[in-house]
Amino acid sequence: MQSVKFNEFGNPADVLRVEDVQQPEPGANQVLVKLRARSINPSDLLTVRGLYGALPKLPATPGLEGMGEVAAVGEGVKNLRPGQRVIPLGVQGTWQDYILAPSAQLIPIPDSISDQTAAQFVVNPLTAWIMTIEELTLKPGEWLLQTAAGSTLGRVVLQIARLRGFKTINVVRRREQVEELRTLGADEVICTADEDIVERVKEITGKAGLTKAIDAVGGQTGAAVMQALGRNGVLLVYGLLSMEPMPIDGGRMIFTTTTIRGFWLTEWLRSAAPERQQAVMTEMLRAMATDEIVPPVEAEYKLADVLAAVEHAERPGRSGKVLLVG
Repeated sequence: MQSVKFNEFGNPADVLRVEDVQQPEPGANQVLVKLRARSINPSDLLTVRGLYGALPKLPATPGLEGMGEVAAVGEGVKNLRPGQRVIPLGVQGTWQDYILAPSAQLIPIPDSISDQTAAQFVVNPLTAWIMTIEELTLKPGEWLLQTAAGSTLGRVVLQIARLRGFKTINVVRRREQVEELRTLGADEVICTADEDIVERVKEITGKAGLTKAIDAVGGQTGAAVMQALGRNGVLLVYGLLSMEPMPIDGGRMIFTTTTIRGFWLTEWLRSAAPERQQAVMTEMLRAMATDEIVPPVEAEYKLADVLAAVEHAERPGRSGKVLLVG
């Protein structure tokens, strides 16, 4: 079988290789999954570069999410059958033809959810849902500001906002993204090419101020979002796309009692109660099954073309996720 490998951390174009490896066999309580689609996420590429919060032992195969079908089951597996479509949860190494997973870490996929949507279930939709509904508990009519609003996760947030009734202020870098996001349901869009985040937030929210925000950029953009927070405001930081440190105004935090904290899906999956996780995933699958949440896809590449796929995934201005298929 084919497997994408890296033997050292570094630039993906320099260290990724497609190799032929032995197909594994499932042991007790394990399932062999034939993968059909896999996402390329920033977290995958940070892992390859050695910059992510949790790094694998080398050599390693990238990939934190994907979907496939059950190829074989090991002794003791009663709840899954060959041919059934599944999503591996918390299983590293999806950029290959087959993967072994504990049966308890596989989520059956409803028939009405496409392969492309299922392949993106974990990293973006789950992160977006947990931040907005579970962590910030956004209610109908409340404002949420999000940076990197043109990203796949940002577009999923717009779908969740439409479903749950909260309003969005969306920060983008390029003027051409403004009208595109408005057609997707964005209430307000701020373009940092020619607009100031703090001033525009004041215009939009008035005396009420901004109390809830999520940031994937960091740097000066993240600092500006912090300055735009009103009293008791909360900012969740879940990405660092700028790769720049974010200046923190300690005095403002004190006198407006604002909160800035990080969000990492890996830690949430590690610490949240099982019943809470089950409730969130059930609700997410229901929304995907009814097409209320459909993460966008821009392009698909074969596993053998992983270098071209990664190059595409890192281009600015994408309108959806790049998938590795087949």
